[in-house]
Amino acid sequence: MRFVTFVEQGSTRAGVLQGDGTSPTDTIFDLAHPSMRADLNGTAPQLQSFLDAGLGKIVSILAAHGLADAARLTLDKVTLLAPLPMPPRIFGIAHNYRDAVAERGIAPPPEPVLFMKTPKTVIAPGRSIVLPAGIGGCTYEAELAAVIGKRAVNVSKEQALEYVAAYGCFNDVSASEMIKADGSFDRGKNISTFGPFGPFLASADEVPDPHALGVTLTVDGKVLQRGSTRDMIFGVAELVSWLSHRGPLEPGDVIATGTPAGVAAMHKPPAWLKAGSTVIATVESLGQLANPITEGPAFDA
Repeated sequence: MRFVTFVEQGSTRAGVLQGDGTSPTDTIFDLAHPSMRADLNGTAPQLQSFLDAGLGKIVSILAAHGLADAARLTLDKVTLLAPLPMPPRIFGIAHNYRDAVAERGIAPPPEPVLFMKTPKTVIAPGRSIVLPAGIGGCTYEAELAAVIGKRAVNVSKEQALEYVAAYGCFNDVSASEMIKADGSFDRGKNISTFGPFGPFLASADEVPDPHALGVTLTVDGKVLQRGSTRDMIFGVAELVSWLSHRGPLEPGDVIATGTPAGVAAMHKPPAWLKAGSTVIATVESLGQLANPITEGPAFDA
């Protein structure tokens, strides 16, 4: 099933999406509606609550009881938020595609290259990516996001996918020139609006093989990234296992699994993000994540 978070009449709720989140007539079944809540045994109508309760269990309940017509809304009547507007943590993985490291002329890393991205960067589809004036070159990074569904501690690679509840599309917008100058990911990955996420989360049963998904990104219709998750150096199971041996993973934690070749700095001339453009990140089966780009006040270092 495809899960979304939306606002309708000032109330933020979770829903099940039928469609890909791009058509105004796509259907959303409101999981807070009384006709649905009885089936969910009183679970709070927020996607994080469903993760805490066990998303697989929620999917089973909904599949068994069906989606009530009385809970039906259409996309044009609501405002989509990011599916997890404030995830507990976002684990970013750098240099995780073979084509990307080859493009840069660097060796594949011997273990995952980890950075943290603050949840406050997360924005919804359609929201503006705001580039602080004078920040320098900034890039897009289309990524598969894996969302943890139950506490994971020291799990094996063989069992690791059992701990993934859902998958989504993430755009790890990054201030590349700042990162290079700083010698650190910290500031350049963590600027407000630099974490577009959505439009929905697909439960893990909808993604039988997370390592066989196309990943593309366009800016103003021009394809700048085109790759496949089969090219990841460390797959989803390896990342979940590796992270779980370094500290517990909790429901709602997001792993942004890296990006294929074609980031802005690798184009000639560099394809830095510019105000007035629209960037669309796509992960096969997980929808299109479209965001306009605007310029904001200068970054306060």
